[in-house]
Amino acid sequence: MTAPLPPPAWTVTSVLETSYVMARDNFPAFVTVTMVFAAVSLVVDVLSLGLLGGLVHLVCSVATSICVTWGALQAMAGRKPEWEPMLRQVQAPSFWMLLLLGSIQYFVIALSMILVIPPFFLLPLWAVTIPAMMVGRTDIGGAFNRSMDLTRHRRLPILGAFLLWLVIFGAGAVVIVVLLGHGAIARLVLWVYAAVAATVVQPLPAIFYVLLREEKEGVTAGQIAAALD
Repeated sequence: MTAPLPPPAWTVTSVLETSYVMARDNFPAFVTVTMVFAAVSLVVDVLSLGLLGGLVHLVCSVATSICVTWGALQAMAGRKPEWEPMLRQVQAPSFWMLLLLGSIQYFVIALSMILVIPPFFLLPLWAVTIPAMMVGRTDIGGAFNRSMDLTRHRRLPILGAFLLWLVIFGAGAVVIVVLLGHGAIARLVLWVYAAVAATVVQPLPAIFYVLLREEKEGVTAGQIAAALD
C-alpha cells in the first residue's frame, strides 16, 4: 500500500493568490478571451433558445476553459500570453477532442447535482483533465485517468480553492442583484462581472496541473509549456 504524500508545498491561499496575480498581470488578454465567449452566451440569452441555448452555454464555457488553460500554462512558464494565440486554440488540431472532453466533464458534474454522486466529489477528481489532454495529448479516457492520478491525496485543497472563489464571486453577484435588481442593466453588469471572474477561476486547472506535476514528477512549468509548442 502506497503511503500518502506529505503535505504539499502549496496551500489553498497560495493557489488563490497565484490565480489572482496571473489574472491581474495578464488581464487584457484573459478578459478579451472570456468576453468573446461570454458575448456568444449573452446573445443566446437574448434569443431565448431553450435547450439549444443551454448547449451553446456549455460549449462556450468549455471553449473559454481551453483557451485560458493554454494561456495560463504559458504564464506559469514565465511567458506573456496574448489574446490572439489564446483564441487561436479553437483552430488547434486537438480542440474538438478537448471540447468533447470538457463538455462531458461539465455535463456529468452538473448532472451529478441531482443524482447520487455529489459534484464536490467529481470536481477535484477531474480538476486537471483539460491540461492533461492538452499537454499529454491523451485520449478522453486517458485524460480522466491522468487527472485522477495527479489529484490523488490532494483533492481536498483543490476543492477548497474552487469553493473559495465560488463563494467570493457568488457574494459579489448577490450584491449586484441587490443593488441593481433583475433588469437589463443588472444582466449587462453581471455579464461583465462573470467574464472578469472567469479570468481568475479558469486558470485554476492549469495552475494545479503544474503544481501537481512539479510536486509528484519533478517536471518544471517550462518543460510543460514547451510541450505545447
